[in-house]
Amino acid sequence: MSIQVPLGECVPPNTRHGVSVSLPLWEDNVDYEKGDPRVLSRMNSGYPRFFIAKVIQALAERLRERFALPGEAIMLFPSRACAERCVAFIHAQASKNEALYGLPKPESVRIVEHTVAPINKKAAALDAMQAVLDSNVTIYCTMFPEALFPLAKQYWQHTGNGISARLAEYCLHIEHVNDKCELEANSYSRLGRSPSGYHRKVATGATAEPSAAETELEADAYLEERFGRNLNAKYADDMKWALRRRIAGALLKEEKMQGAQVERGVAGLNASDVFLTATGMSAVFYAHQALLHMRQAKSVCFGFPYTDTLKILEKFGPGAYFLGNGEGSDYEKLEEILATHCQQGQPILAIFTECPSNPLLKTADLPRLRALADRYGAALVIDETIGSFANIDALKWADMVVSSLTKVFSGDSNVMGGSIVLNPLCKLYTPLQTAIAATFEDLMWCEDAIFLERNSRDFVQRVLQINQNALAVAELLRSSSKVAKVAYPKYTTPENYQQIMRPNSNAGYGGLLSVVFVGGEAAARQFYDSLRCCKGPSLGTNFTLASPYTILAHFTELEWAAQYGVRADLVRISVGLEPQAELIAMFQAALEAIQVS
Repeated sequence: MSIQVPLGECVPPNTRHGVSVSLPLWEDNVDYEKGDPRVLSRMNSGYPRFFIAKVIQALAERLRERFALPGEAIMLFPSRACAERCVAFIHAQASKNEALYGLPKPESVRIVEHTVAPINKKAAALDAMQAVLDSNVTIYCTMFPEALFPLAKQYWQHTGNGISARLAEYCLHIEHVNDKCELEANSYSRLGRSPSGYHRKVATGATAEPSAAETELEADAYLEERFGRNLNAKYADDMKWALRRRIAGALLKEEKMQGAQVERGVAGLNASDVFLTATGMSAVFYAHQALLHMRQAKSVCFGFPYTDTLKILEKFGPGAYFLGNGEGSDYEKLEEILATHCQQGQPILAIFTECPSNPLLKTADLPRLRALADRYGAALVIDETIGSFANIDALKWADMVVSSLTKVFSGDSNVMGGSIVLNPLCKLYTPLQTAIAATFEDLMWCEDAIFLERNSRDFVQRVLQINQNALAVAELLRSSSKVAKVAYPKYTTPENYQQIMRPNSNAGYGGLLSVVFVGGEAAARQFYDSLRCCKGPSLGTNFTLASPYTILAHFTELEWAAQYGVRADLVRISVGLEPQAELIAMFQAALEAIQVS
């Protein structure tokens, strides 16, 4: 195998709405984080919470021209609640950084509500989603002074609640259809005729011809539906229910016979206990919001998590304690925090942990965390993204399990999604149901649900092959004298991982591993640059994907991350479905390219 995707192009190549981007050289990642025009000017794609998709940028610019005051920027959201939280976040963070942002006036951060709808019957006839949607789509535009854009972008990144690229694409399609109909109406008017419909301002440069993107979209939709890979979007509600049932392990008879899924093994669990979110971070965000609805209190982040999980706990609500090692004396520190808060009459709200953690692949002692949570009245929230419920049984120990469905559940790297699962056997089940009902919104766009359902049909079979491939790669790397350490659940806190593995022969250690080299950063650069696979952000893809994780996730806080063992020269590898012999040959060649000792 030999894949080298050009810098800034979508990963994998030619994937509509791909969720990764090629950063093929170590220096590309460094320069991206520095904001070097050499890299930024070539970015045609990116991970959607960090890089606002170009189709979203195009819609935002169109609406900014229509609604913004001079000097205003814009951020787009699918619900008023999301937009209002963005406004509150901007004000809260600006007040904490007054020297940098000043104190914006209340009226300077505002919301504009924009309904996307065909302007007349002819336009409606060109709207393929009319039969699908219960009502017109409304986009909520948060408007703010341009200097506050970094704060709005933080909210977008942390919460994962911005509009999806497919939703933006639909909105742009309707805008173009309306432009076309308006141009025709204007032509009629010049001839002295009065067609039905109303007139509006046509966008600058509007044309009656469909754009290249729209032509491509129509072709893609035809192929997906014609060859049975996707159902028509009118089945989106059914597909959401199928996804919820699949995640709950509540299977139909034929699904069990096909081995399409695993059973969760939690009595009473059903699809109504599963909540779909637009992104994985949105699942973490809404889980935290539901808990805060129950009571306002601090949480504890146990173990070094994915960067935005900690940011959510710290920036939304009263804050959080961070126990970044997630092992050893951190258990005693955790109990001390829990006990102290109980004595003060302010019990800790929740313990959040990843299973295993990203990127160090540590697994917490879940039975021990469960016992501590019960003793001191805290909820236990477990992110099972890395382990996946095909391999581990995290729900048994949790009050809530969250997951990024963007990763191995989807695998195709072309759609975002997340999930929250409530444990019906936990003490907090009923109050959590009430809190979720009060705070949760289903913001998964219908077309995203269609793609996610299609992609996940063979989830279990893919995980089995990825388990086998990743173990082979991990063993190869461990055997090399050039490798200082391989982080992988089989070798990293194995006793904790093995006690929650599913009791079947298909369960394994997942597809993610991290490696550091004896030769430090110089060796890491040579290894990374020599790899002939896709290289960029994300994980859990059907194809092998590598990244210098710490550079991308913690570039402005490298020394802080290093305190917890997250080294700047760490290479994270998400192993895919390629033939195992080809994978071994590729990684062996990359090891041989290391010339430093």
